[in-house]
Amino acid sequence: MSVKIHTKPFGTIDVDSKQILEFPQGLLGFEGFNEYALIEENAESPFKWLQSTKESGLAFILIQPELFLNEYKPVISDDELKDIGLNDWKDGIIFLIVTIPHDDPKGMTANLQGPVIINGKLGKGKQFISRDENHSIRKSIVESMEEMSSEKV
Repeated sequence: MSVKIHTKPFGTIDVDSKQILEFPQGLLGFEGFNEYALIEENAESPFKWLQSTKESGLAFILIQPELFLNEYKPVISDDELKDIGLNDWKDGIIFLIVTIPHDDPKGMTANLQGPVIINGKLGKGKQFISRDENHSIRKSIVESMEEMSSEKV
């Protein structure tokens, strides 16, 4: 079954109801918005969009950490994970919110401190705060990709 939603980047689109996710606590700073669609722009893009189903102007760009980091292990309590029906963060799908400066796309960063974890089976998600103090809120994606590719040589 498909659902029509209004988006800022793509206009009005149809999404499969399986792409609709519930965020019971919303996202940090956007607690009043609890329903989002996970949208893939195209299969080649490493980025996904987390689009509010109620507010077309509210969308977040996401990336999976393994696409640009060798190892990412958020430090999250088991109690918090239970909010979305998970026992271990590894059982969920992890995304990081991306910030892309308008004047410098290569300066894009990912927020390692506030991962978004989705329980695909239940269609629920939550933004967590990683308690690892080495996790910055602005990790350069381009620099990290370059480091990863040089390590593989």
